[in-house]
Amino acid sequence: MTEQLQIYTPNAFPDQCYEAGLLLGNIAFIEKIWDQAIFGYAQAIAAVETSRTWATSETRRQEILEESIDIYHKMVQACINAGQIDKALEYVERSRSKRLVDLMASKDLYQSSEIPQAVQEFLQQYESLQKQIDNFRSQKNFGSDRELLGVGNRNRAALEADNEIIAALEAEKQQVWEKLRQLDPVVAGEIQVSPPKLTAMQQLIDQPTTAILSFYSTEEDTHIFVLRQNQISLHTCGGEGQENLQAWIREKWLMSYVSDRQTWESQITSILSELAKRLQLSNFISQHLQGIAELILVPHLLLHQIPFAALPIEENKYLSDKFLLRHIPSCQILEFCQQRGKLETLHTNSLQYGTVEDATNDLPFASFEGEQIASLHLIPDQRRLKGKTQATLHNYRQLAQQVQVLHSCHHAQSRLDHPLESQLKLGDGSITLGQLMSPSWRLPNLFDVFLSCCETNLGNPSLTDDILTLSTGFLCTGARSVVSTLWSVNDLATALFSIFYYQQRKEGKSHPEALRQAQIKLRESKKEYLIDELIKLSKQAEYKRKEARNQRKQYPVDSPEYLECDREYRKYAGVMLEITKLKNNTEKFPFAYPHFWAAFTCQGLR
Repeated sequence: MTEQLQIYTPNAFPDQCYEAGLLLGNIAFIEKIWDQAIFGYAQAIAAVETSRTWATSETRRQEILEESIDIYHKMVQACINAGQIDKALEYVERSRSKRLVDLMASKDLYQSSEIPQAVQEFLQQYESLQKQIDNFRSQKNFGSDRELLGVGNRNRAALEADNEIIAALEAEKQQVWEKLRQLDPVVAGEIQVSPPKLTAMQQLIDQPTTAILSFYSTEEDTHIFVLRQNQISLHTCGGEGQENLQAWIREKWLMSYVSDRQTWESQITSILSELAKRLQLSNFISQHLQGIAELILVPHLLLHQIPFAALPIEENKYLSDKFLLRHIPSCQILEFCQQRGKLETLHTNSLQYGTVEDATNDLPFASFEGEQIASLHLIPDQRRLKGKTQATLHNYRQLAQQVQVLHSCHHAQSRLDHPLESQLKLGDGSITLGQLMSPSWRLPNLFDVFLSCCETNLGNPSLTDDILTLSTGFLCTGARSVVSTLWSVNDLATALFSIFYYQQRKEGKSHPEALRQAQIKLRESKKEYLIDELIKLSKQAEYKRKEARNQRKQYPVDSPEYLECDREYRKYAGVMLEITKLKNNTEKFPFAYPHFWAAFTCQGLR
């Protein structure tokens, strides 16, 4: 088989290389000959990735990876068994989120006029070279049954000569790809895998007190790779693999949320406590995270849906109390964020802010939220889309192109069955995730996005660990950082959280620090404090409710002026109603339960 792999190379004979490499890897794995297993699986994986670059559709590329995902699992386990933890992590990253990277600039969604001319030329060169390879292989009848049986007219020397021709074409194609990557790394990532290296991942860590935690569930175990600037370690949760841990999360967390929201909400604390035990969280922290203050979390499969901030580490103390937390779909996605323009060097208070508020006129505290944020950051009315008539599809897109910080407080919905149909709901329609993934939605000046809406980071990861959500959609458009939600959130609690968050940002706090402080303040705010704060609002709301009611009388029913006054009236009436509910709440800390504060996550850059 080793001799076969010298002839059936990944570039020239990917199908045959895949079969031979897989067979060699499996035999060696059973015999515990780890170096041989790693060699065989490496050849098979290289063949898979070659096949992906040759596929003509995004769907087929995804199918190729899904069909072979078990090889990555075996490769990771073989590397761990051989003590090669660094190589194991490289293959973990190599396997995840490929569809998300693809969709960041899917050619199927490109309109030719939107591709820069230089990028078009390199794409054409790349495709032309691939056609030459395909035509040459076809002429030589590569991969036929006769060739495999060794009864063809061509001998080994001829095969090796043909291999050299293909290798030369592949090398030329690689040069074109490198030039394309310099111009447009997103498009380059879409057409060809760029295998991640440990050193590149470590360069994403800019402080010695920061660590990347990369989770990976094989069939039997869940591994947590701990990557620091100059070292790597591994924590293994034995017996907590896909057949146990991941299946348990799907049943207890995701399916419970979908089928019985009330029961799910009542069980959040107990489920997270059980998960912390399964991950051996206390021991893991003491053994691997000494001297660490910030965690960059790279979850795997259903762990993407877990609010890590609310995982208990001791009595009345959560993971977010000890560490700053950021989430990323993969290290490659974080690298994309870092490669974007240096907007992050701008001071927070010099950025242009824009808000989209209560787009369907039925979330009273979304309007209040927008007003408070606008007051805090001096956002002019022309950069505030208020209500159904202003928060339209056209205006939303136009605003997103004008500002560096975009705050959306309105309805949104995740579609677990059809992720690309997840949508932000606006006054005259919806923006879908599929549209956000389109290159026409590239927003290179967008620094920070806050999706103060329901379910904007709720998703059902595929076998290849692609998590397609509205949040990751905005990372694809150009955002450096996105704050989003894992479930359906409370209107009042979300408004308060958002205000607390922006107060922290105004003081110069980083995204994860502002998020942590906002979560702590929301959950630790006493009822009396909140009521005192809202009394000022209630007086203002009552005055504006009466004012809107009186103004409404001056206009014909159903006229634009009447409808706008009616929107204002209903908004402030809703505010008064929610304040009354809060006053009648019997809890000392009304928003202490994780359901109110733990849904919010920060993705991307610090």
